[in-house]
Amino acid sequence: MMAILMKYPGKTAEDIYEFKFTPTQAAPIIAINLTHGTGSEANQFAVVSIEEKNYKPAIALPCIYPLYAIDDPALMTGLSEDQTRYVSIDAVNHVIEAATTKTTSPYAVDLAMGTTWLVYKHLPTALKDPKNLEARYFLAYAALIAGLSFDNGLLHYTHALEHPLSGVNPKLTHGLGLAMLLPAVIKNIYRAKPATLAAVLKPMVPGLKGTADEADLAAHGVEKWLFSVGATHKLADEGFTEGDVEKLVCLAFETPSLGGLLSIAPTQASKDVVWTIYKESLTPYSK
Repeated sequence: MMAILMKYPGKTAEDIYEFKFTPTQAAPIIAINLTHGTGSEANQFAVVSIEEKNYKPAIALPCIYPLYAIDDPALMTGLSEDQTRYVSIDAVNHVIEAATTKTTSPYAVDLAMGTTWLVYKHLPTALKDPKNLEARYFLAYAALIAGLSFDNGLLHYTHALEHPLSGVNPKLTHGLGLAMLLPAVIKNIYRAKPATLAAVLKPMVPGLKGTADEADLAAHGVEKWLFSVGATHKLADEGFTEGDVEKLVCLAFETPSLGGLLSIAPTQASKDVVWTIYKESLTPYSK
């Protein structure tokens, strides 16, 4: 944000993220990525937490595209096992959403298929051998093309519903929040985009035919893959209860920017639908 605020004396980050004004200039940005997840070295998105309001809004501004960006896998070999796991799960969520929004494109879908294959193939290696530069290289590449995918296709449910989780609990790892929500999101959206999701999820859930009746099968398959790479927690494991769901639903619709994500989801994003996704994410489907 300093790159923007240098150009606008007197303005604050909260002014930008609460959409009180829209900047059109920023100081030149050089991005040196330290994780293989966000894809922000190649897109116009940024996120901040406003803790006193439990807000975690996002912005998309052309002026914050990096002028130059560097992805060096050697800088990522020190990531912990959890960081390795959850940043790559973030990249997977980026493309599952970008490929299924109302604003998606064949380009976003093609990038999505490449991303899921690369993460499926190389994440287990990076978890087992953190210093493996080839695995880190391809995970960094997956995150990069995932960033391009959602720069073009945008995002919907999983990010819109995760931001309230880590808005309420800033210590919650973003990728973990996404992992806990993803199976229930898949269950909701599969009927609307079965062919696309069958193609994008093929590495994790082989055998999907792309028919609407596979929603439960796809959701269970995605959860099984997440568990296989160590993402076994659900909302209840992180201290959330059914009593928290109403507040989370309100934040999903009230936090600046998140309503825009919900508006381009492939299904009607009513409060009842959002409530159901949170509720179904409290515990594993296998229970």
